[in-house]
Amino acid sequence: AGSGKTHVLTQRVIRLLLAGCRPSAILCLTYTKAAASEMSSRVFDRLADWATLSDTALKDRIATIEGRVPDAIKLKEARRLFAKALETPGGLKIQTIHAFCEALLHQFPLEANVAGHFSVLDDRAASSLLAEARRSLLTAVSLEQDTPLAQALAYVLDLADETGLEALLSAIVANRNPLRGFLEDASRTGGIDAALRRHARISATETLETAAAAYWPLPGLSGLSLDTYLTLSDEVGGARTHEVSYALREAAREGDPFKRIAFLESALLTQKGERKSDAYVINKAMQTAAPNLLDDLTLARAHVVACRDRYRTLRMLEATGHALTLADRLIGDFEDLKKQRSQLDFEDLIERAATLLNRDTAGAWVHYKLDQGIDHILVDEAQDTSPVQWSIIQSLAADFFHGETARAGQRTLFAVGDEKQSIYSFQGARPERFSQEREETARRVTAVQQVFHPVRLPLSFRSTADVLA
Repeated sequence: AGSGKTHVLTQRVIRLLLAGCRPSAILCLTYTKAAASEMSSRVFDRLADWATLSDTALKDRIATIEGRVPDAIKLKEARRLFAKALETPGGLKIQTIHAFCEALLHQFPLEANVAGHFSVLDDRAASSLLAEARRSLLTAVSLEQDTPLAQALAYVLDLADETGLEALLSAIVANRNPLRGFLEDASRTGGIDAALRRHARISATETLETAAAAYWPLPGLSGLSLDTYLTLSDEVGGARTHEVSYALREAAREGDPFKRIAFLESALLTQKGERKSDAYVINKAMQTAAPNLLDDLTLARAHVVACRDRYRTLRMLEATGHALTLADRLIGDFEDLKKQRSQLDFEDLIERAATLLNRDTAGAWVHYKLDQGIDHILVDEAQDTSPVQWSIIQSLAADFFHGETARAGQRTLFAVGDEKQSIYSFQGARPERFSQEREETARRVTAVQQVFHPVRLPLSFRSTADVLA
């Protein structure tokens, strides 16, 4: 942080322009509109400054950047860069990845299967549309007599009230693209419940009822062994064993397997669901009277822990199934509303662009057209680039390192970032992907005998030595 990553990126754009690169062949991807505006201002301010500097001052500036004193021809070129960058068709592309994807989809609407006149939903319009989708969902419960939907809504409200429902719907919207993929797969392979059971490795015959019934009787602590424990607890036990024996007696009397669970877990497990210690469930006098009783208790505690895990997994599957039923309807309504208005949101821009660039059919044509336009890709704040965004960047750069390109000359991929500065999971970011992509790019570059440079920036200009220490 504060080591000048964005400054280095800006310097590189200027160095590329000085080396004769066409402004339209540089694609600089930033994370926010503010960052794009800031970087663009830095570049154009520098170039505008060069147009009016004296020869001596300009020589010093260029020598600082390039490491050598420029000749007269280089000076003339440097003075023309400002006008060249402004006048080039398409201009210098310093933009957010969302803006790039929007331009890409407008360029190839047929191949991307989007309306050519689509517009992009801003955050406020997206919120309004989502509110409409929520209303549609809630209306459907009362008007359409959709039993699974009504049951799902009732379950969620019972579990988490209205605040929890709102939080769930917001989470569904934030993760709608991976959820949509899961739901589409589930619809082709037996439905939501079957898909969840496959993921959790739970058979179709297992239910909450069978999981609750599996708790009782306790292996090791049943029949004569249980009677012995209860008798010894009454005779020589302490306050703790009296608590355990009371809960075990209540469990034995309880006919409802679901109610019995609470007694068994309170008898043998802590509030965190961990096994109670030996000293808690049996004292020395009880062990002396019945030496095998501790082994029986150990077996019983392990059984309750295993049953608890299985039961909670099935409860989680049931809750998740209801959540996905709501997700299926909410996402469907939201997508329908966008389609009716020919609108895409920011997530759509990324997903559609990634699909377009990686398609087996149209992808090759799109790459051929783009291959004639982009020579250098620069990525700012790379630690906050999500996996799907990385797939777009790597797809754009795929031909750089194959030797099969429509353009001659060296083509480069340049990224700056710091995992420690990541806005974790924001817009799907995975900070660990930065180092993974670095390693993958290094492998691809070295495989074709080109050069890869991992560069560290160990100095910070943002703080004092004392604070950093």
